[in-house]
Amino acid sequence: MVAEQGRGAADKEVFNKIREDMMQRAIHTIQYELPRERIDSKIREFQMMAKVEREMAAKSKDLSQRMRARRPAVDGVYTLRCLKCDEFAAQSSDFRMIEGSHRVILDKR
Repeated sequence: MVAEQGRGAADKEVFNKIREDMMQRAIHTIQYELPRERIDSKIREFQMMAKVEREMAAKSKDLSQRMRARRPAVDGVYTLRCLKCDEFAAQSSDFRMIEGSHRVILDKR
């Protein structure tokens, strides 16, 4: 073992070896013990799930872009309060945008 004992890296090394052994057994099982039809159906199933996930992510991105484009600009200064205790949190005029995407509150204290 290359890692020094008592540093946490040694434990990681042991776990990685266990994972590697498990992966080797799983590969052997898939290659030599499962019927080819079952493997093919599982591959198709995983490919379909991945395709659906990609399509949903693309639709979600498109929807968020359309929602952002429709959002009306709000003029004026508003007081923002805590939803739970109704304490003052900030004024809307305290918010600033940095690099076109990051929003921060400038603390005047």
